[in-house]
Amino acid sequence: MDEPSTSSNLCKKLSYSIHSYSSFLPTYAPENILQDNQKDQSSRWSSISNSPPQYLILKLQNTSIVKYIKFGKYERPHVCNLKRFKVYGGLEDDTKIELLYSGLSNNSEIETFNLRHTLDNSTMIPVRYIRLEPLESWGSNFNYSLWYVELHGIDDSHIISNEISRFYQFREDTLIRLCLKHFRQNHYDQLANVLLHSSHVTLEHPFLSQLYDTIVTHGNYEMAEILMDQAINDGFLEGFMKSQSFKPVWSLVKEHGNTSKKKPCMRGGHQMCIDSAAGIIYLLGGWDGQKDLSDLWCFTIATGTWRCISVNVEEHGGPSPRSCHKICIDMERRQIFVLGRFYEVQSYIGDYPQSDFYVYDIEQNQWTLICADTSIMGGPKLIFDHQLVMDSISSTIYVFGGRVVASSSRCGANESHKQNPDFSGFYKYHVPTNTWTCILPDTYHEIKYLDGVVTHNPQSVASRGGHSLLLHSKLRRIYIFGGQRQRMVQRCPEFLWYDIETGITQSMPMPATVDKPPVGYTQRATIDTDNDEIYILSSLSKDKDRKEDKVQNAFWVYFIKQNKWICIYKNHNSDEQYWNRMQHIEPCPRFAYQLVYDQKNKVHYLFGGNPGKADAQNLRLDDFWELKVHRCTNTELSIQCKLLIRKSKFQEIKKKDKVAAMQFLQTSVSELINHSDMEQTREVSKLIANKSSKIEYIKFSLFLSYQNFQETAALLFKDDNQSGDFNDQIHKWRCNLFDKLCNFFPKSMVQPQENLVDLISL
Repeated sequence: MDEPSTSSNLCKKLSYSIHSYSSFLPTYAPENILQDNQKDQSSRWSSISNSPPQYLILKLQNTSIVKYIKFGKYERPHVCNLKRFKVYGGLEDDTKIELLYSGLSNNSEIETFNLRHTLDNSTMIPVRYIRLEPLESWGSNFNYSLWYVELHGIDDSHIISNEISRFYQFREDTLIRLCLKHFRQNHYDQLANVLLHSSHVTLEHPFLSQLYDTIVTHGNYEMAEILMDQAINDGFLEGFMKSQSFKPVWSLVKEHGNTSKKKPCMRGGHQMCIDSAAGIIYLLGGWDGQKDLSDLWCFTIATGTWRCISVNVEEHGGPSPRSCHKICIDMERRQIFVLGRFYEVQSYIGDYPQSDFYVYDIEQNQWTLICADTSIMGGPKLIFDHQLVMDSISSTIYVFGGRVVASSSRCGANESHKQNPDFSGFYKYHVPTNTWTCILPDTYHEIKYLDGVVTHNPQSVASRGGHSLLLHSKLRRIYIFGGQRQRMVQRCPEFLWYDIETGITQSMPMPATVDKPPVGYTQRATIDTDNDEIYILSSLSKDKDRKEDKVQNAFWVYFIKQNKWICIYKNHNSDEQYWNRMQHIEPCPRFAYQLVYDQKNKVHYLFGGNPGKADAQNLRLDDFWELKVHRCTNTELSIQCKLLIRKSKFQEIKKKDKVAAMQFLQTSVSELINHSDMEQTREVSKLIANKSSKIEYIKFSLFLSYQNFQETAALLFKDDNQSGDFNDQIHKWRCNLFDKLCNFFPKSMVQPQENLVDLISL
């Protein structure tokens, strides 16, 4: 989701009134959403039931371009909050242009969502009416409630007048394009030509018009293949390739030339960082099940070898043995920074441990203590389960969250305080000037009411532990994912970003379904700034009380520009014997592991961790894995397109000459098939169905078996049961092929996906 367009002076809060509604309970009238009374439980609209459709229709004072919508809530989580909802808008109260489909977090925080406000050709959507349609509440079978709604956008009369004209012109053009599509598909060529020349409306990109003439008009399948290869080379299909399902491939990292077999020992709670430019991974410290470690290792990707830089960095002026610390690398200046560690304060005698801060100069192989206590310098206290990232552009380190080690809560005698530790805020450290700045302190502390109900002070970025922190250096944003606070207060926003330049923070709504990565302590996240993608690896959880934490190994991709999640790998198997068999195929579930991403070569690396075995609590792992995500290549996409084209040609040949069709299938189609791919061979088998000629069917089955095709059938010999003009049938087949090939192209290039006849209501 993009940030709200607040930079424009024209974008402002919009006035509206309640136009109509589906229902409401007494005292919970729709007009309540006009006032933001967070502490008043009755200041809300509540539907009389959750039977669809339930809705509120808002009428804007002036026709506007509505850019974003803001939802206020009750001061505590509420079962009637909307887990899923849709927002529609248009110039009429029955217009249903979908502007948003999302959900609210069940907390007290104000949430802001960008609304779709432009059409495919960048024409803005003028809106007079907004329809809010609840779909699901957080409490099962509870009525829907909205507490406060605020709209922001542009209502300047000169701008709106122009956009309304453009909007109506867009609708007119779309209708003409639908007519052109309909006329062309149904052989009304003369009508299509007249409309095309008189309206000056373009049905599609000229390349696709050429492709249509090649396939549908001339039936030149060979030229169609050439054109599709040209489209791939010209980059027309790049968007399709990026949207295709990925195939993750795990493999144990092979160490070459390591005669001594020296490598890091088993550990968890260690830290890793990667210098992608130099192709080197660094590993520092951790817990081996008995003690903290202070060794420093590097792995050279090109040679596949580990090297121990230091068995004990403390002896060379570096940090003491530790785990649950965090490190980050400045690749420009070749420096590694170390902050934080886990410490059992309850067993500590003497002064509280301090938050030391170190830097390691890679070129000089030299450690430097930057300061003995960052809290004295305006930075965080000693923390663990925090995260930090380095912005090499501004030479600034950002530190967020983590549990405070030496806090009154953790060290006090009150057991409830110990179960609800203090969390650190959001800080930045400017390296050249050696200065710390607190961006946001943690104000998410508990407040107890007299009736014993727990609540808290809301803040835009709630601190947490065990989360992920990612820097997108090009977008100048820091992404925060996952993590947890104490159970006594509500959950943190799962996914949000912070804009480095403006200081704006925005929560990213997660899907209100299972189609999202689990949130907890054991996910690891990386980012690819070239592809604008975030990767989340979730594994075994430490928190056994949460049902969703049963999810084990899973790998997710988040597309930043499309605001879309997909899961490309899942393995929920918890059987120990199964994982013993898989130990050389993929990593077993674990926590306290580390994951880094080689941006240059697009490879993930995972090392070590805690397998969480109840019968071996001190056991740690030392396996080293690489994860490559296979994407669709130009060659694979070319084969996919050619296979579609040749299948269509096969249908046409079969209609005229079954023997020639069999020869074509044996040669031109077969050469494109990966015969080891079961799904592909089954798909092609469908081309040959039914057994109307049993002898020929058996002969052909033997041929297919020889060619390694699967599930032979006999479409080749079946009676097609198709009546009507032969040329009409060929035309339909060719149009169908053209439509399938259009799916590879961007929506802006192709004819409308809708059909004219579908718009007729009967």
